[in-house]
Amino acid sequence: MSTSPNQQQINVSIDTELLEQVDQWTSDRTEAIAEGLRLWCNLQAEKELQKSAQARKQRHDRDETGWLV
Repeated sequence: MSTSPNQQQINVSIDTELLEQVDQWTSDRTEAIAEGLRLWCNLQAEKELQKSAQARKQRHDRDETGWLV
């Protein structure tokens, strides 16, 4: 298996049952794993945005001066 210049080859351990499910959907494990990682990264970014928004809201709710908008 060759990799393109913008790819790295890595070794990972994946749950056998999960890998069997992947194989039922596609023969391209590399693409399935890459897409899964992209989705995971997007989810992490969304969680960080929510965390920041919640912290901002808490700061606003605690502000007694009325200056925080």
